[in-house]
Amino acid sequence: MILLELKRYIKTHDRVTFSDIKNRFDLSEDAAYALLAPLIKQGHIQEIGADGCSTGLCSTGCVQTSLGSSYQWIDKPLKNLSIPVQIL
Repeated sequence: MILLELKRYIKTHDRVTFSDIKNRFDLSEDAAYALLAPLIKQGHIQEIGADGCSTGLCSTGCVQTSLGSSYQWIDKPLKNLSIPVQIL
């Protein structure tokens, strides 16, 4: 149920920050990211403006990378294409 509300919230506001989501739904950082992750993976929302983690040392996609991010609704979900590439 909360996932549907989150989708509606992002869609109606066009662009929301991670803090907006945490505050609106009264979620911890881990819970907010857990709800966002499948929507990002499915291509329904796009993460915009990740500034990197708070230490500046990681690029692993941990929760810290999303704290300063904004999220935008995508009307036509983005899909990853698996195209084999051979490097010579």
